[in-house]
Amino acid sequence: MGKPRLAQSRLLRPARCPSMQLTAPWAPSPGTTAWDYSGAGGLEQLELCPPVDLPYSHAYIPALYLAAFAVGLLGNAFVVWLLAGRRGPRRLVDTFVLHLAAADLGLVLTLPLWAAAAARGGRWPFGEGLCKLSSFALAGTRCAGALLLAGLSVDRYLAVVPAPGARPRRTRRCARAACCGVWAAALLAGLPALAYRRLQPLPGGPGRQCGEDPSDAFQGLGLLLQLLTFVLPMGVTVVCYCRVARRLRRPPLLGRARRSSLRIICAVEGAFVGCWLPFCALRAVFHLARLGAVPLPCRLLGALRWGLTVATCLAFVNSCANPLIYLLLDRSFRARAWRGVCGRGHGLARRASSASSLSADGSSVFRGAARSRGRAQTASTASAGP
Repeated sequence: MGKPRLAQSRLLRPARCPSMQLTAPWAPSPGTTAWDYSGAGGLEQLELCPPVDLPYSHAYIPALYLAAFAVGLLGNAFVVWLLAGRRGPRRLVDTFVLHLAAADLGLVLTLPLWAAAAARGGRWPFGEGLCKLSSFALAGTRCAGALLLAGLSVDRYLAVVPAPGARPRRTRRCARAACCGVWAAALLAGLPALAYRRLQPLPGGPGRQCGEDPSDAFQGLGLLLQLLTFVLPMGVTVVCYCRVARRLRRPPLLGRARRSSLRIICAVEGAFVGCWLPFCALRAVFHLARLGAVPLPCRLLGALRWGLTVATCLAFVNSCANPLIYLLLDRSFRARAWRGVCGRGHGLARRASSASSLSADGSSVFRGAARSRGRAQTASTASAGP
């Protein structure tokens, strides 16, 4: 009777305190994956830390994805239709907004695939080709969104802060060239998904999921892409808007159109950062952990997995946020939307388009302030005459 007890005690000894077990070395079980974009799968099936999904995630995650798909498809398609079909010369800021809506539209079109996979417990039913293409679209559109927002912030900086040689750079040709460069960078950022994404066995059950290669090469490449496609563009955005805020702190330059324009763009920037920052931060932690730089206890690893599931949902919801921001904060957009849908309000839309909150150019504010100061100086000189 002594030997069975000894064998039983040896079997139970590793599970005595699972929260203190570290995941280093990170050696996944055979046939496991790192993570799937549906939010339903685990990061990997570790020997000591089995994944545990969020309760009822197979129900509310697909519903959330489909709701974001419906709102984002209608909203972004309407923004593209409204700006692409606009008569006359397009403002520079409209060029960036048009491409940003196109990037969100590309992400939105993949949401039904991830919703179906989430409803099936992470099982991918569409084949390896759509697994690679949808992952490529997600990586590319996220990179394009961050770079377009950085370009938008640089354009607002050049419009508000007078700098030598800034006016020749703010042309439609430069804006189109910048957007083409953004899409080229987005295509390059999506190539690792084509190389490393594939169908792999689903941990803990039958079927296969759309997962990524857990190799060290992909983890290091993922960290590099996080730096180049999210951290650096957000750094450029923060620097530009800090300079713009310091410039607009002067009372003569605080016009209503300028404040409205910056409020809308800052809302778009804030929504993007607020939705994608948790996702990118948690992804960076898992990249570092799988490289062996950050050993994680099982309890913390489980909490981070749940957090990544919630962060993925939040990141996907951002794809439908921008049209709602335009509709709520930009009265010119509301007027043009009303005219485009109902064919009414032609005069209202024409009046509002001349004072568009989103497309207001900072140079007109400065010229108006300079003219008002010149008139004031002329009047004071005339009144002080002999």
